Amino acid sequence: MVKDYIGNHFFHGKWRHALPNEPIYRLDFTQFNAGLRKYQQMCKSDYAPEGVRKACDELILDANNIPPRTPFKWGALRGSGKVDEVLKQGEIVVGKVSFGAGASGQDAPYAARWHEAEPGTVKFTAPGAGPKYLESKMNMFREKYMKIIAEVIKRRTG
Repeated sequence: MVKDYIGNHFFHGKWRHALPNEPIYRLDFTQFNAGLRKYQQMCKSDYAPEGVRKACDELILDANNIPPRTPFKWGALRGSGKVDEVLKQGEIVVGKVSFGAGASGQDAPYAARWHEAEPGTVKFTAPGAGPKYLESKMNMFREKYMKIIAEVIKRRTG
């Protein structure tokens, strides 16, 4: 894309207004735009899934350590957090995180029930434990997770 800038300029020792359609200088953005498109494609196709996986790992740590925490009585639920998969769907990358699927070697099928419990309806035994232990972190730390993804892409692309 070539941009022409029209306006006043200094010509033979005097300021004068440019004649209609007389370019003062030209900027050629062709190489810049091609490089930008290449960089965007690289980010979308190669490194975003790695960043999403790291962000999902951080989400699990936050769910276990920042209130409302993952419920803990015997440890099966808190120890079961895992990144199930990271899928690329067109230009979108989706990370799937779960609790209760037995990552710790034990099964905790009540994970969804505790996550979706109405506040105050369940007496959790561990201090700081509570419902919405995943959802609340997505709302609290959305920017942090996006930054993790961006940092991976930046590091991998130089």
